[in-house]
Order: sequence, then structure tokens, then C-alpha cells
Amino acid sequence: MTRDTATWVLYAVLSCMSYLLNGMGAVLAPLQDDLGVNRAQVAFYPTLFAAGLLLIGLVGGPLVGRVGRVMTLRLSVTCMIAGGLLLATPVRSLTLVGALLLGVGGALLVQLVPALLGALHPHAPAAAVGEANGLASAVSVLAPLAVAGALAAGLGWRAGYLVAPLVLMAIVALLSWNVPMPDAADVPDDAPAGSRTALVGPWIEVLLAVSVEFCMVFWAASAVGDWHHASSGLAPAVAALFLVGMATGRSLAVPVTRRVHGHRALLLGCTAVAAAGFALFWAAPTLPLAGVGLAVAGLGVALLYPTTVSRTVAAWPHAPDKAAARAAMASGLAIGGAPFLLARLSDTVSLRTAYLIVPVLLAALVARTLTSRR
Repeated sequence: MTRDTATWVLYAVLSCMSYLLNGMGAVLAPLQDDLGVNRAQVAFYPTLFAAGLLLIGLVGGPLVGRVGRVMTLRLSVTCMIAGGLLLATPVRSLTLVGALLLGVGGALLVQLVPALLGALHPHAPAAAVGEANGLASAVSVLAPLAVAGALAAGLGWRAGYLVAPLVLMAIVALLSWNVPMPDAADVPDDAPAGSRTALVGPWIEVLLAVSVEFCMVFWAASAVGDWHHASSGLAPAVAALFLVGMATGRSLAVPVTRRVHGHRALLLGCTAVAAAGFALFWAAPTLPLAGVGLAVAGLGVALLYPTTVSRTVAAWPHAPDKAAARAAMASGLAIGGAPFLLARLSDTVSLRTAYLIVPVLLAALVARTLTSRR
């Protein structure tokens, strides 16, 4: 596979988006302190990020058809840069708009990058998309570490969370303005009504898998701080072990899927590993054991999303692009719903009790997997 300039541009912007999305969990606690709000109110920020994903799931297809992929890519980068700058302001209303713009820009990238890479590498689309997501997962590990380092150095969370990805996106946008990109092909018509029910089950699997992932991504740092009295600099660094586990798991996707035959066995195995890791994280009496639990949980969670999304796309072989858009909507609901519910529960009971939503979601995924058709 030849990686031309356009390919590296797409790799870079997707990695920046992954950095910002997965690093948001590390900044919620310091953002809460800055704004003087409770946990449920600051949980609204990832919900707004998810709202952008839902919005683009509804209007993204027509938008690309009207203005083209190239202009939509530029719009997505512009939205993310503007959103990051607004999130850095001390005005709460502007930070809320910033979170929404980050979500809109990120959602456009999620929709565009696989299609563009597929068009750039028609003989190896899976390799290109897999490489892009693997790199993005690896880069996302740096986000909580950078936030932790910036907090420990007294620079504030903005220095660790926003400076690097926004500067890189601005540089990439300027350098790539004249880089040719393949534009959109014709969008297929809606799927026949009789095939719609085939998408329901896999769509629910995506919803459950992404809910588990982002309950851990957004609130693990807060949990480590509350349960083990980790400092504001140490807590995000320990929480990053979940992302390390996910990046490791996704790097092993090819050999694992070759050895494990069928989605059912793969989902059940991954869910078991995730549940074991979560149990250790939740019940660990010491911080090092909690970190090990986070890494194991990330290893188990790693392949839940790729597997469930693949099943969703396969459910509509006549309209894979539209099936992928429906999966993106499930992701948006999950990112905006489950972590927000966890935060609301934590203000009512405690964060430790509220975190029991994760094994409930895993159990629901197991039940759905066991009752699904092969």
C-alpha cells in the first residue's frame, strides 16, 4: 500500500480527533474545578460532543452530496479548531459551543475518513482504514499523559489537551490545501423496508459496546482520584492505562480475528476479559492494582466496537454507507447517554456505585450476543 500525501493528511486529522475525544475524560475534573459546577453539569460536555455525532448522522450524507468530500473535510477541521479555541475560554457558554463544534467536526471526520481512504486505496481499503484507526488509538494514549504532565508542571489542562492537536491540525490544513482528494460517489437509495429489521440487533450491540468504552474513557480519571486519592496529575496518567489496553488490543486485531471464528465467540471472549478487568479496577484496594484492572479492561473492550460495527455494516450489504451512518448514530447516543447517566447517578449515590452501570451494560451485550442469529 502506497501512502501518498493525502493518506498522511487523513491519518493526521483522524489522530488529532481521537486525541481530543479520548483526552476529554482527563480534563473533566479540572474543567469542573475551573467552572465551579458539579459532576453532572460537566458531564454535559461529552454529551454535546456526542450531539454533534448525532447531528452529522442525520445530515452528513446530504451535506457531502451537496458540497463534496473535500469541502466537507475542510469544514470538519475548521469546526474542530474553532471548537478547541472556544473550549479554552473561561466563559461557560462559549465552552459549551466549543464542545458542540468539536463533536460536529469529529463526526464529519468519522464519516469522511473511511470513505476517502477507501477511494484512495481501492485495492487495500481495509488495510488503510485499519492502519488509520490503529495510529489514532496509539495517539489517543498520549492525551491523558499530556494533560497529566501539563497539570503536574502547573501549566493547566489546556496546555496538555488543546495545544498539540490544534496546532497540528492547523499546519496540516495549510499544507494540504492543494492536496487532491477523491470526491464523493453517488449515494445509494434507502434500503428496502423489509431489510430494516436486520439492522436492529447489530445496532443495539454498537450502542452497548460504545457505552461501555466511554464510561471508562470519560470517568476513569475521576474514579482513580476519588477512590485512591490520586493527584490531579497522576489520575489521568493512571486512567491512560485503559487507552493503552485498547491500543494494544486493536493492534492485535488481525491475529485475534484469524484465530477466533465467528462474531459470537469473539464478542463473548472480549466481554469476559473486559468484565474481569473492570472487576479488578472497581474493587482494587490499591492504585497499582486499579491500573492493572484498567489495562485489562481496555484490552477486552478494544475489539467490541470494531466487531459490532462490522456486523452492522454487513447487515445491509446493499447499502453499507448508510449502515455505517446508522452505526455512527448509535455511537453518538452511547457517548452522550451512558457517561452522562453515570455522572447523574454519582451525584445521587456515589461514583463507585454509579460505575456498576458498566457490568450491567456488559451483561446486556452478552445477552444480546447469545440470542443473536449466527
